[in-house]
Amino acid sequence: MTTDRFAEAEAEADATVARLKQELAALTRAYSPGHHGLWAARRRAGIVDGALTQLYARAATRAPRTALAALGGYGRGALAPASDVDVLLLHDDAPADEIAGLAERLLYPLWDAGFAVGHAVRTPSESLTVASDRLDALTATLDARLLAGDEELFRAAVDPSRRMVRDDPDGFAERLGDAAVERRERFGSAASLLEPELRDGGGGLRDLASFGWLEVAVGPLEDVGLLRAREREALGAAEEFLTRARSALHLETGRRTDRLVLEHQPSIAREMGFVDEPGLIAEDGLMRALFEHARLVDWLADDLLIGRRRGSSEPALIAGPTDVVGALTMLRGGERTPSSAELDAAEAMALPERVDWTDELRDEFLALLRSPHGPRAIEVLDHVGIWPRLIPEWRDVR
Repeated sequence: MTTDRFAEAEAEADATVARLKQELAALTRAYSPGHHGLWAARRRAGIVDGALTQLYARAATRAPRTALAALGGYGRGALAPASDVDVLLLHDDAPADEIAGLAERLLYPLWDAGFAVGHAVRTPSESLTVASDRLDALTATLDARLLAGDEELFRAAVDPSRRMVRDDPDGFAERLGDAAVERRERFGSAASLLEPELRDGGGGLRDLASFGWLEVAVGPLEDVGLLRAREREALGAAEEFLTRARSALHLETGRRTDRLVLEHQPSIAREMGFVDEPGLIAEDGLMRALFEHARLVDWLADDLLIGRRRGSSEPALIAGPTDVVGALTMLRGGERTPSSAELDAAEAMALPERVDWTDELRDEFLALLRSPHGPRAIEVLDHVGIWPRLIPEWRDVR
């Protein structure tokens, strides 16, 4: 490349990055900090897509067979304001100096402009080896999305990992559960801590991503009896809320930080539309809503990933309970969580606000409390809305 052509290419790359910064700044201004939810995250990823595609087109003119892919949260289109942009540069066993030169031409303009871009340079076989050894690499690959380059090369890198988890869905689910336990030990629960970790805490965004990875292995969770329609809807609402809270935190601090500390809660609450009410200040309203969303995610992660207790949808289980006594009897009977059909039946029962405590109900209630499975049964009853009907005071406790 001549000196003039090199200078021209460098100027074009600088212009691409300048436009990228302008478009991201315009997106930031388009919404208040507390309303950068899933749509904004997808739009942010799309803006970065455009810049990377242009940079790759200029950088790869002299390169061998290659492909550029988005990974992780960026690959899912869930790009928060200060999140890393993770990419994978694939090649077909090309000379190291050529690939290194391509990576430099592609990424240095972004690094020089202050963007946090994480990258890996691999062949398809190397990608499979790393994904086989490390769960984080495997899940990042499951999220991979082709940005530019050779689609056949991309498929050769991604498809084997997808086949791997489909061939052993139980083993993959167990690995996801183990990772969820480790995150809880390290970061605690976003459903209860006063300063919750929004991404990696129990009930956080990483658990939500785990449900998507599990679907790669087993198919749509509703179709295999692992998730109910109401739960899917609630998970969508939880993801939107947690994404808004995390994005607001990034925008307020100007950096990637995912722990919502006390110092930032008042301002984040107001940015998200919470106001002081009698007996409930704005930041407490924020945290109450956050805990409600995270508790649902945490419960499902415990049920589907960690404990793997959700029952099957076998015909014998479809009917489910028809009254409260039947629901308590069902829950007292074993360690598993009822099937999706049984939970639907329990939730659909017509119950008064205050349940009539007959002798039969009282006996069954006390028997459930004495059962080894009582604590889990109470969680299930709360999940489907029966427990607050039995114990109305529970609403205030929650």
